[in-house]
Amino acid sequence: MLLRCTILVGLFGTACGGGVTGVGDDGPLGGSLAVSGDVVDFQTAAAVDGAISVTTSGLVPAPQVTTLGATFSIDGIPENSAFQVLAAAPPTHRATFSPAVVITTQDVAGVHAPVTSETYLSSLAATFAVTPTAAKGILFVRLVDAAGAPRAGVAAGELVVGDGAVGPFFLDANLAAAKNANASSTSGYAVFFEVSPGVVTLGQAANATVTIEMALSPVVAGNVTLADGKVTDGAPALPTNVSFAQQIVPIFEARGCVACHSGNGPGKDLGGLQLSGGNEKIFSELVTERPMVRVNLTTPEASLVLTRPSREDPPDIHPNVTFASLQDPDYLKLLVWIREGAKNN
Repeated sequence: MLLRCTILVGLFGTACGGGVTGVGDDGPLGGSLAVSGDVVDFQTAAAVDGAISVTTSGLVPAPQVTTLGATFSIDGIPENSAFQVLAAAPPTHRATFSPAVVITTQDVAGVHAPVTSETYLSSLAATFAVTPTAAKGILFVRLVDAAGAPRAGVAAGELVVGDGAVGPFFLDANLAAAKNANASSTSGYAVFFEVSPGVVTLGQAANATVTIEMALSPVVAGNVTLADGKVTDGAPALPTNVSFAQQIVPIFEARGCVACHSGNGPGKDLGGLQLSGGNEKIFSELVTERPMVRVNLTTPEASLVLTRPSREDPPDIHPNVTFASLQDPDYLKLLVWIREGAKNN
């Protein structure tokens, strides 16, 4: 991988590394940060008793996880990372991916990792007249405003998921099925059944009146995935006339990539990429040194500078995710810069 030093939901971090023969620009490196919290029931928010298991998705190598009752601690997380917690409490609760957890340079405590009760899922399926299959997953999206508060009134037509998904359906203020609703309630929740396994995000409606930024999230057959979708008014608008010197280079400093890809940083020696030494040097590393690879003018979306920092399926071996969402402002700046010819401007 090229730059992916942290989601999501996005983030470049000091954990960028590399040097594994035959696998690209980066290899796995660990980290030193920790996330702690508890496993709770999705509907009631009460701690879940019984045997639980907790793993992570989006970090390579997988960090160490310790559980004690309903509490957990995850250690060895690289700085500037976005990832999901996968919690399970069988047989009463379905394995569930949490919304993206974003960590910058400090430990994070008080994270809730929900699990979804089998009884609750059966009730929703019955009310919505859906027969879930074991080969597909279930996606809950909580629509929120810029402050993270639930957003009511988002119409069904604004929510697009991949082909074959059934929904959206909506939950009421108490997270019960709102059978005839055609827009989000004060809970903000929409539900899709029969979502194909892989990595999913919300697409954009043809006549969108809002922009929804949702982290790229894993879907596994038979499991539940939770995600937040930040809603802003107005259709998506891309930046224009992007400047390499004034808008692109600052991304690498602001998101921690320079700390990794310069000096004694592992990304310089192991990844073969240096993001210091001035604009001319950085431009050469990105555009000239590996033409049509790190920056692909023919297919901009395939540029390693975009794909490596993003969530992929199957995942690569980069230690963490940088761009949690395809609506990440820095992702969009890079995309437009490449579409505009990747100029040294």
